[in-house]
Amino acid sequence: MKKYLSESSPISSNERIISLDIIRGFALFGILLVNMPLFQTPKLVEELYMISPELSGIDQFARIILDVFVETKFFAIFSILFGIGFYIFMQRAEEKSAFYYRLYSRRLIALGVFGFLHLFFFWYGDILLRYALAGFFLIFFYKRKEKTIFIWILSFVCLLFGLLLFSFFSSTEAMEQQISILQMEGASKVVEAIDIYNNGSYTEWLSYRFTDEVIPVLINMPLSIITPLFYFLIGLYIAKKGILTDFHTHKQFVKRVWLISLLVSIPLSVGIILFHLNVIDVGMLNDQIVEVLLLASGLSLSFFYIATIFLLLEKEKWKRILHPFHYVGKMALTNYIMQTFIGVGIFTGLGLFGELHVWLGIVISFLVFPLQILFSYLWLQYFRFGPLEWIWRSITYGQLQSIRINKS
Repeated sequence: MKKYLSESSPISSNERIISLDIIRGFALFGILLVNMPLFQTPKLVEELYMISPELSGIDQFARIILDVFVETKFFAIFSILFGIGFYIFMQRAEEKSAFYYRLYSRRLIALGVFGFLHLFFFWYGDILLRYALAGFFLIFFYKRKEKTIFIWILSFVCLLFGLLLFSFFSSTEAMEQQISILQMEGASKVVEAIDIYNNGSYTEWLSYRFTDEVIPVLINMPLSIITPLFYFLIGLYIAKKGILTDFHTHKQFVKRVWLISLLVSIPLSVGIILFHLNVIDVGMLNDQIVEVLLLASGLSLSFFYIATIFLLLEKEKWKRILHPFHYVGKMALTNYIMQTFIGVGIFTGLGLFGELHVWLGIVISFLVFPLQILFSYLWLQYFRFGPLEWIWRSITYGQLQSIRINKS
């Protein structure tokens, strides 16, 4: 008979799957690489007004590298892990508590609060609020059969690519005229954003961001949760299949996924490069095609990266090499927010906002991430969870959790 504990009985931290923390830490490094260019310029304004900054030389090369190997791929990995984590949490919570749905709902509400505060006070690129909102829809799939979830995944594939391909049916002439009008209007908006970010007071900066960044993000929220929910379902499907709990049984399947995802990723990546270099040029449709290629390669390469890490972790040598990522992954929430503080602090705090140097963002990422590994390692020598993870757990279970490691 199932044993029910009190609602406030937490899931033991000893049950954490270290391999997932390694992949989560790896994903956070990729997210830092992707976000660094966004910390430098008013990218949201540029996207709203369809302005594409011209890149040349080393920046163009860096942009190609990011788009081929990083852009959309690590967001996909992070989101798939969220779906896996959802299933693990729900399974273990169901074993220990009669209130597992309530616990997870409280967990999502807390994550949503973190996300809204992050969005409102610091940066428009927050993903936590989107995750929280999409997570509520994920609850409805917990008891569904694998076949049902797979059908939903295929449906989301059709929906996502359908939304991207919809613009191809518009008149090219009409598109050019509309984009031209938007770009003329947006030019002054970009100048205004750079001025506020570099010269405005904190109050002026918040006021500007609320009107021109936070509100547009919130208005677009219903559409923006579709993509993370799609990846959540993939993670849930992987967890339900038992690939993680019985990896050796599914090892040959993982190898096939590794090979197929690699073969699919190669032509997609080549296509991205050809469009970036204008070897293939279809005019106004270039950006839309690149978006489709990025979404498709994000899915295929995320599978390739995840499968690669799981296969490498079968070897002791690679376990030692990849283990430092585990420290960052175990404190994913803290480190994600910390990346925003660092990025906004460097480019806005020091008045460097406005000029895009993709290569500089990559260099800074390679300097910052080892420091995050070191900080996480030192913190976890004395504490069970990261500081924000501790707050999150305490809210989830309705009482303060023990955080210090007793070394006596």
